[in-house]
Amino acid sequence: MERSIMVNVKSYSCFPTMVYEFDGGLSKQNHANMLNILDFENPDNNLHEHLAFLSFTKIVKECTKEILRINQYFFEDIEITNMWGNLLSEKESHPPHTHSNNIFSGVYYLRASDQTAPIQFFDPRPQASVFKPRNSPNWNNSSMIQFDSVEGKGFIFPSWLMHWVPPTNGERVSVSWNVIIRGDYGEPNTLQNAHI
Repeated sequence: MERSIMVNVKSYSCFPTMVYEFDGGLSKQNHANMLNILDFENPDNNLHEHLAFLSFTKIVKECTKEILRINQYFFEDIEITNMWGNLLSEKESHPPHTHSNNIFSGVYYLRASDQTAPIQFFDPRPQASVFKPRNSPNWNNSSMIQFDSVEGKGFIFPSWLMHWVPPTNGERVSVSWNVIIRGDYGEPNTLQNAHI
């Protein structure tokens, strides 16, 4: 009979990629007002400047500031560089992409159901898929993680994180945005720093 061996295994989360969920806390009337502004034939990339989006814009900024505080980033201010509406009809998808020239990006669902497609994020580490044993997918071994589209919920994530929306089974309306941080970048006197 083989004797069991006692082991002590410690786990460290190295270089984690964080995705943050928030509840918009907006009323159905707020959602209706925001939906009424959206024009998918003549898209507006500056929804954050529209009166109907004022409350939502404040929520986005406060959530982003909290994320920066949690992660101990120094900043002078945050700026929403653009905000726009997305409409996916049944069987439509949104191809894999990132949001260049920004720090954080986000999505918030104005219309969603149990039939609408999730947002899916891909592991940003190309080396992680070089040699991959079979597994039961979980948070620690998956090459893709998804979050369901739920009306009134939003997600904020690093702009460089590749993501997409697979084909949806129902109409899905969301608002997306990009954020840049104002302040100092890099360490002083390294010739690798900037003030933006």
